[in-house]
Amino acid sequence: MILECQFRSQLRFRGAFLTFAVSFAMTLVCCSGSLQAQVATYSSGKLAPGTQWETPWYITDSLVAGPTVLVVGGIHGNEPAGFRAAEQVRTWPITKGKLVVIPKANRLGLVANSRWLPAFRNDAKQKDLNRNFQKAKNATPLTPIAIAIWEFIAAQKPEWVFDLHEGFDFHCLNPKSVGSSVIAFPDQSDFAKSVLNAVNKEVETDRQFDLLDKSGPVNGSLARACRIMLGANSFIFETTFKNQAISTRARQHRIMVSAALQKIGMINESCVDRLMAKLPFDKSDQKSISVGVFDGAGASPKKLIAIYDTDEHTTVVHLGPNDMKLEILHQFDVLVFPGGSGSKQATAIGATGRKQIRAFSKNGGGVIGICAGAYLCSSDYSWSLHLVNAKVFNESFDIPGKGRKSMWYRGGAADVDVEVLGSAKEVLGDKGTYSIRYQNGPIFAPDDKRHLPPYRTLAYFRSENGIYDPQKGTMIGAPAVVESRYGKGKVLAMSPHFESTQGQTAVIIKATQYVTQGSNSLEE
Repeated sequence: MILECQFRSQLRFRGAFLTFAVSFAMTLVCCSGSLQAQVATYSSGKLAPGTQWETPWYITDSLVAGPTVLVVGGIHGNEPAGFRAAEQVRTWPITKGKLVVIPKANRLGLVANSRWLPAFRNDAKQKDLNRNFQKAKNATPLTPIAIAIWEFIAAQKPEWVFDLHEGFDFHCLNPKSVGSSVIAFPDQSDFAKSVLNAVNKEVETDRQFDLLDKSGPVNGSLARACRIMLGANSFIFETTFKNQAISTRARQHRIMVSAALQKIGMINESCVDRLMAKLPFDKSDQKSISVGVFDGAGASPKKLIAIYDTDEHTTVVHLGPNDMKLEILHQFDVLVFPGGSGSKQATAIGATGRKQIRAFSKNGGGVIGICAGAYLCSSDYSWSLHLVNAKVFNESFDIPGKGRKSMWYRGGAADVDVEVLGSAKEVLGDKGTYSIRYQNGPIFAPDDKRHLPPYRTLAYFRSENGIYDPQKGTMIGAPAVVESRYGKGKVLAMSPHFESTQGQTAVIIKATQYVTQGSNSLEE
């Protein structure tokens, strides 16, 4: 297979997910776009197989002489951006050496969103996986998962180690936190500064990453143990989870790792925008779907991410405003815009980003908008994506004692009756009337945009929620879910929240499968 980091075509590899180490050979054209082919092998397996701790590892071996680099994510379970970034880094092509990745070192902690090892959460000495490793050459790791991790790493003999973490605050604003920093040993300062320079180009002046190089990574940490025991060049790359979306933090991790790998000579140019490429050992088959969920300002994606994470045929990635460009979007089958605020999402995406999303859909990419995301998909506002020929009920009326009010706001969250039509079985499941969570989603009506086809109604509201007299009767009988075409792509606009309704989460997967189609080729 030919693989290019410049995204001249959709980056896709199909194959079976392996639970044991198997190698594959394939031809790569690396990030430079060079015509010189390199043969690489890919292998994967699991640490502590058959135990509660088992967690995957991945290796790319270029078969060209060079260093072995280890990238680790998810040592602390409440720091998800590191594991998300590591999952992306493991797909990067390399020109020399070997790339070893452990994305979810503390897999159970990530599931529980807990910093600690869940089985040792009440044990002050053992609960922190990043204090479980050797503090001296005659010591051993403290817990079973730490032992398994260490035995695997020691066998790989990495010369470079990059451990991805997150702090609770920005170190430059709050010295009690190591957030947004590169932690290095004193003799590694120059290398660390090159990484800092790369990441700080995209960071606001008051949130710049700092260099912490007085004494190196903390005692008991994996990075320090790799230095003590293996003599590796060891670093901790820290982002900050305070007031920052996962997409932003994962991108910062990718910038730092990409800069480091370029400095080492393992890649020839930036692979920061490489978020999705399926390799032979992935959990993918012909039904596998790659989904990008927007998590920028105005978006509340948590429940959707959780649904996609648990589906074996779906790979989900957080996307932010910086990712709204075709070379990134075309790595995905489906884009999802969740609830929250449609106008805030539109502002964060920007006019250029909205144009790129339309191009993605026009070329065959699927788009789903839920509640606020459905407003975004409509043709009603200047800031809308204009993918669906639909206006929304948003008139303003003078309400006695309250002043002028816009009718889009219908009160707090409530359950309303939604009738799924028989013709929607392929999209939403069995026909019938269901009680679905609703929180001010759009009330659709046909618009008259000549360049857009009419939409098809898949479900209707059969009860309503509202707080003002002018709203009475406007919701009952109105479309709850509509489908449309934009170019080669399918678009679903869903007013209620199936993802927040017990027993209805499978609708999200079914709807995602439905909109997955089209050539999704790069065209303007």
